[in-house]
Amino acid sequence: MNTTNPFDEIEQFLGRTPFAGGRTWGRDLRAADIDVAEYDDEFVVMADLPGFDREEIDVRASGDRLTISGERDTEREDGDRRYLRRERRHESVTRTIELPATAVLEDATATYRHGVLTVTVPLDAVDADEGHRIDVN
Repeated sequence: MNTTNPFDEIEQFLGRTPFAGGRTWGRDLRAADIDVAEYDDEFVVMADLPGFDREEIDVRASGDRLTISGERDTEREDGDRRYLRRERRHESVTRTIELPATAVLEDATATYRHGVLTVTVPLDAVDADEGHRIDVN
């Protein structure tokens, strides 16, 4: 059963606009932009996370969901600058994706290059709807 929360869609919409979103006490919360592809033997998620270091990215798989999150502080010490307004203190992005029932989580891999995180989750070759084929000798 695929249930969706209408508030998730509203949050994602607000997180994509430059002036709205979950800005609270110096924290900018937004959704990561993703591409999702499903092939015969793997499920691939590509997420745009520009400006993050590998250490600032967290990828977790739990049950039937994959959660990608990144958190960083953009505050830098610069004694020569006199800011009139400063909002770039902390940035946090997150995205949760529903995984196929045949996902093999223990064999999942993730790579991060040029601001793009790619998570690859192998799929079990046996489709649950088709059952297990037995060869006849």
